[in-house]
Amino acid sequence: MEYKDRLKLSKKYVEYLSEHPENGMGYQIVNIELINGDFLKNRIVFNSEYLELNSQLEIKISDIKKLVIKS
Repeated sequence: MEYKDRLKLSKKYVEYLSEHPENGMGYQIVNIELINGDFLKNRIVFNSEYLELNSQLEIKISDIKKLVIKS
């Protein structure tokens, strides 16, 4: 199922997130560095698989340089 307001993460990010505990029931909080040098802080990923987007944010998997779970 595809969601308009969520980005399905690639397998490498799903595997990385699956190795870490959730911050809450069914979600993790991550920081993301984009290829263009921008940083997205405190973003929510559901079920280690779907990055929540907002209406102003349009990114693709290829735009993500690094994703780190917030501890």
